[in-house]
Amino acid sequence: MPQTRTIYVDMDDVLCHTAQHCLRIIQRQFGKAVAFEQLNTFDLGAACALRAEETAELFRIVHHPDEINGIEPIEGAVAALQKWTAAGYDVAIVTGRPPTTYEASLEWLARHQIPYQNFTVVDKYGRFETASTIGITLSQLAERQFCWAVEDSLPMANYLAETMSIPVALMDRPWNRTAVEHALIGRYSRWDDIAKAWPGTD
Repeated sequence: MPQTRTIYVDMDDVLCHTAQHCLRIIQRQFGKAVAFEQLNTFDLGAACALRAEETAELFRIVHHPDEINGIEPIEGAVAALQKWTAAGYDVAIVTGRPPTTYEASLEWLARHQIPYQNFTVVDKYGRFETASTIGITLSQLAERQFCWAVEDSLPMANYLAETMSIPVALMDRPWNRTAVEHALIGRYSRWDDIAKAWPGTD
């Protein structure tokens, strides 16, 4: 059993249905109807054939506090995190959202009674500056220890597995269905299966 008892849990499309919420915004703002299964790349703008200015507007809108608080939680997440917490594990929520979303994200977690011990904003994809913000870099994240991780981003899953040697539960999504070859990465469709997979919590 690993020495650390901290489990890394991503937020968007792991704890909440962010992509589906974005699709509703895209239809509302730009009149484009895109099916969830069409999101075959992690680049949402490319998957939805948005122009650069439309993609920027999408992220401006979805990161507004009112929109963040309207995102629906994913079924089974709360029960799984409660199970891990009861078994003595710490839940570390690690998000790639920009630092400006910090307070709204905490409000969302409280509203949906998500159990966690710490919340960290990480520049996972080179999208924002971390200097003079609460955000940290990937190299700073790599200094931390986790016994397991739950992610939907294949690049981040690979980083966790290859650079940090952390076993990863990859939440199955249309944008991550390319081949997963790393031995530390396993694919899961539902939170119920993820909750059962981590040893020592039965």
